[in-house]
Amino acid sequence: MQAIAWLAFARLMLTATSFHRLSERLSAPAGRASTDFDPDVIKRVGWAVQSAARRVPWRADCFPQAIAGRKLLERRGLGSTIHIGVVREPLGGLAGHAWLTSGDLVVTGGGGLDQYAVLHRLSGEDATA
Repeated sequence: MQAIAWLAFARLMLTATSFHRLSERLSAPAGRASTDFDPDVIKRVGWAVQSAARRVPWRADCFPQAIAGRKLLERRGLGSTIHIGVVREPLGGLAGHAWLTSGDLVVTGGGGLDQYAVLHRLSGEDATA
């Protein structure tokens, strides 16, 4: 249920806020983030967000999932980084993608990430009180 609530929150943020403001908000320290990463918690958060995203009646693709995952990890005292990247498509266009990592683990948006050129990172791993 928390994952669904945070996906709804992310959707509202994306529709009502400019990227600049959203970037500032997601990069702001949210309190003390642990540098000890619990792989079990990280995997459960990733599963919860991806599972919820498949069930909500609105579009909950990679960026809203990354935001929701970030918020769920913050609530558990874990830091994370949202990565925003692009890849060149076969017909010449660019495709964007967002994914979330916590430590060395991919939380949401995994698979084929090495092909993306990272344009921006929104880090919450170094947040301190």
